[in-house]
Amino acid sequence: MVVMGKQGKSTWVFAGLVAAMAALSAVPGVVKAVHLPGPAWMAPVMLAVAAVLLGAVKPRFTVINDASVARTKDTVAQDEGARRSLQGLPAPKTVAETDPTLLGIHPSIPLPAGAQGSLSPDLPEYVVRDIDADLRTYLRARSAKGGFALLVGPAAAGKTRSAWEAIFSTLPGWQLLRPNPGGDMAWAQSRKLGRSVIWLNEIQDFLTGAAPLEAATVRRLLADTDQPVILIGTIWADRHAQLRTIPATPPEPTTPSPAPRPAESADTSQAAGGLAEQQPNAPGRNEKDVLEQARIFSLTAFTEAEWERARELAGRDPRLAHATANSGTSLGLTQVLSAAPELILSWEQADNPYGKALITGAVTARRCGHPPTIPTSILQALANHYLTGQQRADAPANWLQQGLAWACQPVHHSQRISPLAPHGDQPGQTDGHRVTDILTNHTAPTSPAPTAAITPDEVWNTLIAHAAPDAQRAIGRAAYYVERMPQAADAWTRAADAGNTNAMYNLGFLANDQGDTDTARTRWTQAADAGDTDAMGLLGILADERGDTDTARTWYTQAADAGNTNAMTSLGFLAR
Repeated sequence: MVVMGKQGKSTWVFAGLVAAMAALSAVPGVVKAVHLPGPAWMAPVMLAVAAVLLGAVKPRFTVINDASVARTKDTVAQDEGARRSLQGLPAPKTVAETDPTLLGIHPSIPLPAGAQGSLSPDLPEYVVRDIDADLRTYLRARSAKGGFALLVGPAAAGKTRSAWEAIFSTLPGWQLLRPNPGGDMAWAQSRKLGRSVIWLNEIQDFLTGAAPLEAATVRRLLADTDQPVILIGTIWADRHAQLRTIPATPPEPTTPSPAPRPAESADTSQAAGGLAEQQPNAPGRNEKDVLEQARIFSLTAFTEAEWERARELAGRDPRLAHATANSGTSLGLTQVLSAAPELILSWEQADNPYGKALITGAVTARRCGHPPTIPTSILQALANHYLTGQQRADAPANWLQQGLAWACQPVHHSQRISPLAPHGDQPGQTDGHRVTDILTNHTAPTSPAPTAAITPDEVWNTLIAHAAPDAQRAIGRAAYYVERMPQAADAWTRAADAGNTNAMYNLGFLANDQGDTDTARTRWTQAADAGDTDAMGLLGILADERGDTDTARTWYTQAADAGNTNAMTSLGFLAR
């Protein structure tokens, strides 16, 4: 059975009227055959009226039908976008129906044998955090019109668990959507998602990938107060600070002054100065715009009040008893529960040089922007940089398999906590390995892996040479942040050659920074032709700087028609 909406029913009623009138006007014999009652002049009049009405109504029906078909096509496209973003994930469930262990919560040290049967073998008893009251109050208040909560703190600080406990407490009946960080989320701005929670754990992976979450998408979701949506995400504090910083300024005019203009264009010439001073979207502006729409909840070191609450629960849960016994260390309770000390020790004091080199390569790849799942070919290539000449010479033929097996061994007698873990998007396949973010975030002087800022050029080059096109945009972004401009250009060129419009746009910025306006224009034109409205706006600025107001207006209009507010402002400048 097909259930129609109001518009669908109206279309079919309208179609019925058209069909009836068409029958009357097209087959006069029908009227005669049925011997309509009434005066003899009635039938000809009815035929004439039907013909007139059909002529007036038929075009309207065509418009309605075309609009209905267009809506159907839009819906199909939106559903396809949702399918791509949710690819490989189960059908959405309510928050209460969702298994929290699937949400990215760090696995815990194992529950000892003989512990209370009521305890979860997967998650320790939850220790209430100081931010919980404010977070839950915010979620309840925003449930009527939508909101965006972002938990910020170091790795294994308890961000994901706190986020889960908050939505489970306040929004248990809402649908929980877990999009794929590598998927295009543009579908979210045009679908009806009322009473949905969008789960953005490790939000940096949604912002720096091949198809980043756009600030405009977030704004539209939050603006639809009739269909309230809650976005909730987590991010490390250093990544949050980095992504909110735009390291390079937008392009300045590349000529000493705008090209001379006729006297009657004096007002427009003044507008040109304003255009040159505008802040177009430099690389990183989108990430900053997304993050600045969120309400921040900071999780730092465990407070004394939180430790006290943990001690009160330690009598029931032996895992908490173990963690509270280590309260005098530099690690927080959640890090101890996540086996952070054991993970760090196994890496720093590894007895297998090949496994250690593979872990170090994985950490390096992540710090340099590679998405979470790292193919074996990249691990193998990067590991070579962290082996000595003697270790390379002594390596057995199966050193890679041996090293991976060692790096994937669980620590702390657990079957779930290990430095590396295989990962696949489909059953029965391994697409690569993921390294625990506890090690990626471990930047102490004893860490075997360098930070991105001091990673040697040859290591960057190896990563870029082996990475897939859909990873290059994020790698280029990381290189750009630490001012490795040749590596940023290399990665973005590979991404652009594979069709990534964001990379084309960024390459235009790099060229313009170097004074190469022609290359900048070429790259921005490529991006604009692919639909990038920010690139259209920059092309408008370049045109205006050289005195070509007509071309500038064309680009601004094209971008404004596509919804770009910066371009609308630029058109206002030109109109002055």
